[in-house]
Amino acid sequence: FGVLAAAEESWLTLDDIFGSDRFHDSSPASVHWLPDSSGFLYRDTRNGTTGLYRFDVAAGRENLVVEWGRALAELKQQRPGFQAPAMDDVNTHPGKGSTPVVSPDGRYYLSVAAGDLLVMDLATGKGRFLTDHPNVERFPAFSPDGTRIAFARDGDLHWVDVNTGAERRLTDRGEEKTLLNGVTDWVYEEELGVERSFWWSPDGSLFLLVQYDTSAIPPFPITDDMEMAPALEWQRYPKAGGVNSSVRLGVVTADGGPIRWIPTGVAGGYIARAGWLPDGSAVWFQTLNRDQTRLELRRAAPGEGVSRVLVADEGPDWINVRDDLFFVDGGGFVWSSERDGWRHLYLHGSDGRLIRRLTRGEWQVEKAYGLDASGQRVLFMANAEDHRERHLYSVPVAGGDPVLLVPAAGTHSAFPSPDGGFFVDRFSNVTTPPRLDLYTSVGAKVATVDDGAIPALSGVAFRPPEFDSMTADSGDTLYTWMFRPPDFDPTKKYPVLVYVYGGPGNQMVVNRWGGTRFLFMQYLARRGLVVFCLDNRGSWGRGHGFEAWIYRRFGEVELADQLAGVRYLKSHPWVDGERIGIYGGSYGGYMTLFAMNKASDVFKVGVAYAPVADWRLYDSIYTERYMDTPADNPEGYRNSSPVHFAAG
Repeated sequence: FGVLAAAEESWLTLDDIFGSDRFHDSSPASVHWLPDSSGFLYRDTRNGTTGLYRFDVAAGRENLVVEWGRALAELKQQRPGFQAPAMDDVNTHPGKGSTPVVSPDGRYYLSVAAGDLLVMDLATGKGRFLTDHPNVERFPAFSPDGTRIAFARDGDLHWVDVNTGAERRLTDRGEEKTLLNGVTDWVYEEELGVERSFWWSPDGSLFLLVQYDTSAIPPFPITDDMEMAPALEWQRYPKAGGVNSSVRLGVVTADGGPIRWIPTGVAGGYIARAGWLPDGSAVWFQTLNRDQTRLELRRAAPGEGVSRVLVADEGPDWINVRDDLFFVDGGGFVWSSERDGWRHLYLHGSDGRLIRRLTRGEWQVEKAYGLDASGQRVLFMANAEDHRERHLYSVPVAGGDPVLLVPAAGTHSAFPSPDGGFFVDRFSNVTTPPRLDLYTSVGAKVATVDDGAIPALSGVAFRPPEFDSMTADSGDTLYTWMFRPPDFDPTKKYPVLVYVYGGPGNQMVVNRWGGTRFLFMQYLARRGLVVFCLDNRGSWGRGHGFEAWIYRRFGEVELADQLAGVRYLKSHPWVDGERIGIYGGSYGGYMTLFAMNKASDVFKVGVAYAPVADWRLYDSIYTERYMDTPADNPEGYRNSSPVHFAAG
């Protein structure tokens, strides 16, 4: 990665970066394992042709299963009015609720196309629609025996027979259309990561579902100006301190009928997660109080009329909800908790008693994937090597030290096989675009699935960001990265653009491929800007205490650290302290507004996109998690909202 000669700079235009897919990551973003773990499916585009590929683990090679252009042409013949979507619309996320799934026998690949359920026969490569409805189907899920597919449509739970196409609706949301059965309201999906809210029982005879009553939430108009004739949509949006959906957890038979409600003890709070125990004898669910300071894992047997707490996590500020729960033989379970300030794994018995702690240290578990093929080790992702990296480990259930599985410095995530014998590692770092490699559960490499090469980068001298650190006024170490112009001359003065996010739940200074975002930073650097990024207190990846600095006072600590970053910049003689800009989106947009209004003597210019200007207007779950309600914390809301400081 050398420095570009002047004659080579012409390629890096905004059209190059954003106007085409030349520099997009080329490796598949996800894989879908076959149930028998013999292989996995992924989609890929090569030479302008997109296909669904199967990688055979034993053979160590791939084969094309479905050529999508031909398949969609045949679908057009089945349905003359069919508007063939792009591959991304068929096979990935045109919107939440369309993630492809593989049937339990490995025969079918199920996705959502043009809003309807589409099954591809993996043996023949032929596709057929199972539904034909003007409204969109979401969250398709095969029954355990593979004969039916459940889905949500129009706020109700349905299933369709795979062979006959016969449909059945299982719930009735009512004439007012304010109930949602098995599918979440907007704020649950956006801020708690809840999407599908129904689950087949292990024997396929029952459904567990969450019902959301949105009737008390005020609707807001959203204009759709993308069409020739503008349209109007209505979205029920609960603001901070306002009314949320009331939620109930229930069980309904696969034939329909009345819903049997389960006592949850949730009161005015949230049902954050739910599912069936592996043997189907009972259900588990997680409840979170409205203040988000107590998370309970509960168990209930349908029809018993009671539920009981297995584990509870409680804190003085808030509890982060994660997806690390899984069950082990004998009915016990692995649970992750930040109870000591860092997220770690704990083994509990079926009655909830703590058996042992599995991990410890001043680092955090990012994700627990489950057990390996032996059933004796847990596969997980953590940042134990470096807070700015993510690595894969296994740790014995019986106790012992974690083992690092893939040592390459950077960011790793796993797609484990159903039997736990293998995992596909998706890996990148600041100089390596995302690639896929197949490993055994003990970290032995089997094959490269996709090397992630981006042909457009060939011969291009991309200079990666320089990592560094500095000390905050609080004494905390803050991580940074920086892009400098390729012809950098320390005797000159350079303007600096501070690229900021700054909010909880996110970490910007990470050793991973930055994609078109990093190319844009390089674009700016080649035009004479230094681009600088700092993860202030309140950011993710450094333990709960580091994140909780921002509790009840958005903006204050974050801006203090960003200003310390500016002082650090100004300590370099090549920084033009009169030309410091700030730029960011979402929480970074909020931080840009806050910085421009509270420290306009420091920042000459700011660019904010998708910012929050007043936290009273933002949604309930996100805002209250960190700020409590406007009634509980009026001064905090006022001091945190840049709209009150426009005079600055």
